[in-house]
Amino acid sequence: MGIVSRSLLPPPHRLCALFESGRITREQLQAAMRIHQQRLLTEIVEARANPVMAYLDLKRSKFAAALLERRHGARLIRQVLSALADLEGFQPAELLWNASHRDVPLHCFFRMRREPVFRLIRITMDPLTVTVVIEHGRAAKRHTTRQELLLVRDRFGNLSAGKARF
Repeated sequence: MGIVSRSLLPPPHRLCALFESGRITREQLQAAMRIHQQRLLTEIVEARANPVMAYLDLKRSKFAAALLERRHGARLIRQVLSALADLEGFQPAELLWNASHRDVPLHCFFRMRREPVFRLIRITMDPLTVTVVIEHGRAAKRHTTRQELLLVRDRFGNLSAGKARF
């Protein structure tokens, strides 16, 4: 299994599930996790190289997260982000894979101008469904991908993207 391309590399939680099910070897798991680690280190170096831009992006992300939290509550936002992280082939999943961990601040999952961007534009709730409009991809507005996804609640109240519309 060649796990090299950014779009083909599963997020860490899926890599662990693949390893535990025996579909990838320990060496493949370690190689893929090494790629994730290298990406994080690259982002740290970029943030240190341009601290003003990193600070402004942090402020924008905190503002967006606080606004969403006031409107919908942190619990729903985390459920939505976790359901999106479980979507197969969803590129921003590698940014959202640990959204269910309450010790990670919500603003860490939003990237307003730093590429790859991830913005939660709108959330509409019904009793059994949640409709989410997101933007992701390139920072330039005309190159950003906008998607509307329909997330469905199961009988336990958990959201899943069983009926996602791309």
